[in-house]
Amino acid sequence: MPPPRSKSFSATLAPTDYPYNFTEIVSFKGDFDETVRPGEVVNPKGIAYHRGLDRLLVSLSPFNIDLGSRSQILNSISRDGARGRFSPGYQMYRAVESKIAVVPDSGPPLAAGFTPGEIFLGRGPLTEISRLSATGEVLNDVWVNLNEGTGIWGGLCFDTEGEFGGRLIAVESNGKIYLVNADGSFELLVDMVLRLEGVTVAPSTFGRFSKNIIVGCEGYGDNDPHGGEIFAIDKDLEIGMLANIGYAAEHLEFIPPMGGTYYQNQLAFDRERENRILCVSSSQLLTRGGRLIVVNEMTGELWEVATNGSGYTQQPVGSVPGRWSTSGFYVQGTELEAGCFAVKQPRLPQWSAWEALPGSFITDRAPAAAPNFKGELVVFGTDQSNRELFINTLGAGAVLNEAILSDPDTSNRPPDPVDPGDWDGWQPEPGGVSTEYAPACTLHNNRLYAFTVGSDGGINHKYYTTEDEQSPATFMDPGWEPVPGGMLTGTGVNCANVNGRLVVCVLSNDKKIFLNELAPGGRYWSGWYRVPGGGSTNVTPSVVSFQDELYVLIKGLSSNRILLKARSVDGNWTPWSELPGNGRTDAAVTSVAAGGQLYVFIKGTDRRQYLNVASETGTWSGWQALPDAKLSDIPVTSAATGDRLYVFSRSNQDQQLYVRTAV
Repeated sequence: MPPPRSKSFSATLAPTDYPYNFTEIVSFKGDFDETVRPGEVVNPKGIAYHRGLDRLLVSLSPFNIDLGSRSQILNSISRDGARGRFSPGYQMYRAVESKIAVVPDSGPPLAAGFTPGEIFLGRGPLTEISRLSATGEVLNDVWVNLNEGTGIWGGLCFDTEGEFGGRLIAVESNGKIYLVNADGSFELLVDMVLRLEGVTVAPSTFGRFSKNIIVGCEGYGDNDPHGGEIFAIDKDLEIGMLANIGYAAEHLEFIPPMGGTYYQNQLAFDRERENRILCVSSSQLLTRGGRLIVVNEMTGELWEVATNGSGYTQQPVGSVPGRWSTSGFYVQGTELEAGCFAVKQPRLPQWSAWEALPGSFITDRAPAAAPNFKGELVVFGTDQSNRELFINTLGAGAVLNEAILSDPDTSNRPPDPVDPGDWDGWQPEPGGVSTEYAPACTLHNNRLYAFTVGSDGGINHKYYTTEDEQSPATFMDPGWEPVPGGMLTGTGVNCANVNGRLVVCVLSNDKKIFLNELAPGGRYWSGWYRVPGGGSTNVTPSVVSFQDELYVLIKGLSSNRILLKARSVDGNWTPWSELPGNGRTDAAVTSVAAGGQLYVFIKGTDRRQYLNVASETGTWSGWQALPDAKLSDIPVTSAATGDRLYVFSRSNQDQQLYVRTAV
């Protein structure tokens, strides 16, 4: 008998003000042109992220072919959409939706005897499961056969919390849920007597249903009263109805607390175009850690289920973009299938020792640094005594030699510090400008742009080009000019090159955050506009480009928390969210992207330097203290040339600027 029908534990909220924005990663075309027929639709079914390979594994099934054929294949997909066959000698039966589970790198499944990185997937034609190595070698074509039912359509996942012994959880389409041991033996946990789709395990932070198995009910048809119900099953086999999205639950996935990128399969039976993988960027999910994503197969909608401390809520969070041709169970066209999160731990840098920049330059403002058109690192600093702007340049040859000498693939030692002789030394900026505030600079359209704030609070800029090959940073007439728009500020300025545009960020005198953007080609400014969604601070904001998005980072006005708001390539903004790790600062935040990762630096309230790193999947490290931190009262400055990181800080002891490097 099915579980007793009861009221959902989750209260339904109005649709979110910040719906998911999807980006297409790959559209599958041509994968079955030779084996089935030209133009055969390629239905992506199961999907899983393999951390060791840093790839998505996707099961692809042709539509116009006999169900009894062994015609499903596995593809390996990189984050940029490049794809190819995975395990070419292995295929699954067309009769099943081949769900995929990868053994995690740590946790209860390892204690249960599973090997990290091994791959388990529904083989078919009924409830057979295959076991593959991390490299795609077929270890067991039929590793286990559950012997009854119509297939592992419901899902595969590992017990990552340990309440069910770290075992593989296999859900058969007609409601049976099995626990499978590492040796292939299994036991029936419970028979829900429902058409199930979607299975996961709740994290320990998920309220009364923490560590429970969570399953969804797709239903047998449009009129199935259980379709859309989400159930929680504890180790004592008590079953509660967690949520009810009303119709056709297909996939369940918990949002990782430290961030990650979400990938969603979409298929279409009537044409190739909608057979694709879509993604939701990590920036959109920072405020949503620990929530449950529920996918509606037949409507293209996604929901979130969240705990609010005393209970649960369920909320629509958006729909996939583009046309939709399914009108119900009996007229199916476009559909949503499985999804997964890519979670990759960031690489933490190995730091050189601090070295003073030559020239005994004394400042009480954070410097600015960026590569110029020659690949040289240019540093702008404000002289403490007369407020004049000075320039120091690290030659491109020194930058290249450093990278070679400290290649992490050939040496485990920290990178060598910059040789003082590689710097040109401090020289007055040729335009003779002075400023009370920290400068800013960035490379855009092969020009190094610099920004300062005048004594009247106006924002000025100039650019340096390749016209004079004798100087690493030469300026072109008319020299310093106001940034159009008449904005006044009482703090510094920040800038970044984002999607071909030069983005300038300042704080107005009433503590609001404004942007001005120079279009590609460098001819037109957008004019100043306020970052939507509110937000205030009392120190200079930071802007940076990461994963093709514009990130704005600030210190919370009164909380001192480090907050992020991001703009997608489509122009949609996320809400403000705190970077994971509970960092605090009383100064401006600095950030730089290098080697596919984002590095965010702060001066902690203890005057030491701290770092938070986001990996290529948008997974954060949490705040890490830099080794041998210098005590400083001014903000940190960061820059990068290629994959090479530079951090600048002024020492409270001798007032000089110091630099350290990392790869």
